[in-house]
Amino acid sequence: MTHPEPPAAAETADPQERSAQPWEDPAAARTEIERLTAELAARAAKVAELEPAAAELHQMREVGKSDSQRLAERAEAAERLADQARAELVRAQVAHAKGLTPGQAARLIGTTREELEADADAFLSDLTPVADANPGRPLMQPDPTQGSSGQRAAADPAQMFAGILHNSLHH
Repeated sequence: MTHPEPPAAAETADPQERSAQPWEDPAAARTEIERLTAELAARAAKVAELEPAAAELHQMREVGKSDSQRLAERAEAAERLADQARAELVRAQVAHAKGLTPGQAARLIGTTREELEADADAFLSDLTPVADANPGRPLMQPDPTQGSSGQRAAADPAQMFAGILHNSLHH
């Protein structure tokens, strides 16, 4: 093992500085090494003595943290359930006030009473039929290219079969 070289200025230093630097004198250096080794051993023994207590404290903090975290999570879950219950209550109140069925109420969208009421009003307006300017006239005209060829369908199966046979032979 190599020892560090002492600085050159140590030779010119006063005696107090020399005692502060034991590395220049081999006997003083050995004494300082033995003192530091004994101090290190005493500190290592103290650390070994305190390690179980530190581990126990750490474990107690973890248990305490787990309990507090568990309680915080339960509180958050309870708040979420309360918020959901409030939202469902407001939805049911709005639906009842607007005369909607429970199935229709489930379709309402909004997070506030005002939003739910506006959505309920829009929903009800969509359900109200539009007044027809020409009652009696169909809203849509039938497409003549769709459906039958203008012939009435036979009600009797024998006549239907005869019609199919006639169409397949003549086409």
